[in-house]
Amino acid sequence: MFSVRSRWLLAIVIAGSAMVAGVRPVDAIPLNEEGTINVSVRAYANVRIGTNSKQSTRLDRPNSFGGTFVYSPSWKVIQNRYFLDVEWDHDILPMFEDILPKWVTSLEYTLGYRGEYEGIYDFGPSEYRTATETQNNLLAFLRQSPTYTPEQEAQLGDMTYFVRHRLRSIGSYRNRLFQAFFDIELGDLFVRIGRQNLVWGETDVFRLLDNINPVDNSFGGFFIDLDERRVPLNMLRASYYLGSIGNVLDQVFIEGYAAYDNTVAWNPGAPAGSPWSIPIGPFTGRTLQNMIAPDPGDFRGGGRAVFNISDFTFTLASYRTMMDIQAVRFRQARPDDIGYQPNGVSVITADLSSPPVWINGIAMTTAIPDLQAVLRSEFAYFMDEPLYRGPGKVSFPGTASTTDINYLQNFLGPVLSGDLDTVAKKDTLNFVIGWDMNQHINFLNPSQSFLFSTQFFFRRIRDFEACEFEDGNGVPCMSVSVPVPNNSTRTVQVPQNQYLHTLLINTTYNTAIPFTNSTVQTTPGFGMFYDWQGMLVFQPSVRFVRDPWRFIMDYTVINSGVFKQTLGLVRDRDNLRFQLEYVL
Repeated sequence: MFSVRSRWLLAIVIAGSAMVAGVRPVDAIPLNEEGTINVSVRAYANVRIGTNSKQSTRLDRPNSFGGTFVYSPSWKVIQNRYFLDVEWDHDILPMFEDILPKWVTSLEYTLGYRGEYEGIYDFGPSEYRTATETQNNLLAFLRQSPTYTPEQEAQLGDMTYFVRHRLRSIGSYRNRLFQAFFDIELGDLFVRIGRQNLVWGETDVFRLLDNINPVDNSFGGFFIDLDERRVPLNMLRASYYLGSIGNVLDQVFIEGYAAYDNTVAWNPGAPAGSPWSIPIGPFTGRTLQNMIAPDPGDFRGGGRAVFNISDFTFTLASYRTMMDIQAVRFRQARPDDIGYQPNGVSVITADLSSPPVWINGIAMTTAIPDLQAVLRSEFAYFMDEPLYRGPGKVSFPGTASTTDINYLQNFLGPVLSGDLDTVAKKDTLNFVIGWDMNQHINFLNPSQSFLFSTQFFFRRIRDFEACEFEDGNGVPCMSVSVPVPNNSTRTVQVPQNQYLHTLLINTTYNTAIPFTNSTVQTTPGFGMFYDWQGMLVFQPSVRFVRDPWRFIMDYTVINSGVFKQTLGLVRDRDNLRFQLEYVL
């Protein structure tokens, strides 16, 4: 584990890399006269302030009807992130062009370093900075349980150490060779081999065909841009340009990839005690987690064909991948499980895994010049997507006591005996249609147009297992937990059909800097997600740009009546962000 000094050093390096670079135009820096070696840098430091108190499990705190751990009141810092990304690109073809065949048209390599540091565990609020507050939160939770006994406090020190050690080990500092790959072009054939990202599809924010690389939610969840969260895989990728085929297909190329890697989105994930962990309450040693990484040889790969017909671009894709949401299968706890506590404390273990999923789909995009617009759509069929099957109303373990006969008969007993499988593999239909348009609104901005971008997502789960709340049954169904004060049924059914809208609006002004002859680009924006279950996320923002500097402010609000998937699960994470960024 890295020391406090090393974490401070990373923060200083990130800030210093921006300060010493001056005010160069935003572009990669050529490091030799021939311009074959170039370096690009992106560095930022930010602060997020939580604008509402967390919905905690602690009955001695406000909003004690949720599962967020640890409790943190409103207007506390919940993120102090330092980020440094450096990319080195080297065109080495001139070094070998005398000995290589003429049909080798490009030969280069790329190396990328990424450093990330979360400062709240060293100098943030006490609930994130100190083990004392973690222990206080654990103690308060234990004492309010109906099965509490004073003997349970004997394990309190071990629980606190386990939580803090894992939090500091995986949630505060990462230092990685992020990307490393070779590119070679042999005429119409392009090959890339190494650790890399590959993006397919036409969607923004949410992914359909773009499920090749996992995403890392450890340092901020979906509040971090998708492109920054995408994690490279060890991959061989190749594409071949075919040109025109007949009188119909134009600019045709085919592309395929194969990945040898065991990286998944949820491992290591956001540990307990992080502001970004899922709201499942504190670690008490009763329910453990066992992360099962896939075998590197478990095949991930596939291919696509891309072609134009008239003014339309089509993509046909088929590939085998692993989804970002893990499969959760409960079983009896064993002594070899991480965090296991004897004497009946540890009861069940959640095995977390990523079963392979086949994705088949088609994407289409076309420009409409008269409207200054782009129409795009995508359809994807997910085969054997792992979904959670939870118990019904009378036995839900999020609120039922371990002494509740319904809980014992309908959940814990079947789990321990192996009769209840909480993983349901279902086929899902996924569709999106998007519209992007530039529109002049002269009275608001006479010099620049407004960008309007909207998407409509649809998802349907096949062979759906519905909950029947009327008779109070305990039959497993597609559901998630909701604490009693929010919902009398104690569990919310995952909808078979899900509808989601996104909307983005922004424009740019050239604003004079007071007392100078200089200007700064000012980009106000508004983003929104609306889920027909009743969830609304909106984010007003403003970005100031004077190359190579950016200063960003945004405010994210999640309005959800109950803990509904997916965004509603983190409805207590409203935040105000300030970010200073340097891009070279």
